[in-house]
Amino acid sequence: MTRGDVVLLVASGDLGKPRPGVIVQADELGDLTTSVLICPMSSDLSEFRRTRPIVEPSPENGLRVRSQIMTDKLSALRRDRVRQVIGTLDATTLEQLDTALLVVLGLAR
Repeated sequence: MTRGDVVLLVASGDLGKPRPGVIVQADELGDLTTSVLICPMSSDLSEFRRTRPIVEPSPENGLRVRSQIMTDKLSALRRDRVRQVIGTLDATTLEQLDTALLVVLGLAR
């Protein structure tokens, strides 16, 4: 798994229902950590566009429907909760993700 990969994951409280998410953890941390930082995705679109970038489905990202990256729900997830990589985000969407994460973390100037 690398930063920007779109994965299927099972988060706590989701009753075992897989949902897509994006790996946001730096690749430099490697595979030795027991958890990975992710942002879940949702097809239930909200108006929080500044903190929830929209991702259009494509063969590259593996999504079937228009979705939002929920950067406001950033979490550490045990690696065994990540089921599989289904795709990867394009460079433009990764830039939007980075900007949204800066806002959520209070690092935007």
